[in-house]
Amino acid sequence: MKKKWSRLLIISLSMVALSACGTSNGNEGASSEATVSESTVSESITSESTSSQVVDSSTEEVSLQEKYNEIYADGLAQYEAGKYDEAAGTIGLLLQNDLSEYSEIETKATSLSEDITLAQAEAAKADEATALIEKSTYKTERTSDLAAAEFSKATGKDIKTVSDDEIGNWLADKEAAVAESSKETTTKATPEEEVNAALDKIVALTGISPEDNQFYATKKDEQTYTVEIRHSHEVDGVGISNMVGMFEYNLATKELKKMDPLTGEYAVFSGTDSGI
Repeated sequence: MKKKWSRLLIISLSMVALSACGTSNGNEGASSEATVSESTVSESITSESTSSQVVDSSTEEVSLQEKYNEIYADGLAQYEAGKYDEAAGTIGLLLQNDLSEYSEIETKATSLSEDITLAQAEAAKADEATALIEKSTYKTERTSDLAAAEFSKATGKDIKTVSDDEIGNWLADKEAAVAESSKETTTKATPEEEVNAALDKIVALTGISPEDNQFYATKKDEQTYTVEIRHSHEVDGVGISNMVGMFEYNLATKELKKMDPLTGEYAVFSGTDSGI
């Protein structure tokens, strides 16, 4: 699957400036009083404006800190539940943020990331399929939960342990089915254009780069695509595939949902879920 998606997310902030003006009635005493009054009002407005900015800044800081703590807590819960790939993806996204002002969170997240990596490496070494996956042409498919489910349904076999030829034949059959579907479809968009449109939207909404991650998409129903995103890296010579997220995108409603790896349930995705 070609990755040609690239998006730049820009957040625009606007500020509103307040100003006050006064008038003079020509009387020197009144003018003096008016000047004092205007000065008092101006100082009051300035004070209130400054106070408001301080409160807003403080609120934003607390909110951001809470967000980072929640993401860390999610990653920790996933790690403790033995969901190492998911935990690695969650903490990895957290550490992509500038945490220089949140040293405690950064220290905890870095330490947890190291623990997760060690656990992943140990689990991979103990897995008999690891050596086969390392030499395989189809690493993305062998490490994908979605591909494993599809392959098992179609063949009754474990995609991690079969030969590359079997996986290649399965993929060829899928491509042939898609090509046949393209001939029969009455819509303007081909299946390839449709899935690319879904991937474009997911990248735009999550900010997850297609250049650094692997995407595996499958069609759940006529309007919904399920997309699994993973990030691969190597630890002690062993390939590790972190689960960045499992998503569902509805072409009709434009709604994106993300799966909770602990419950398996999907909930509407918001920018705060990504950790980016």
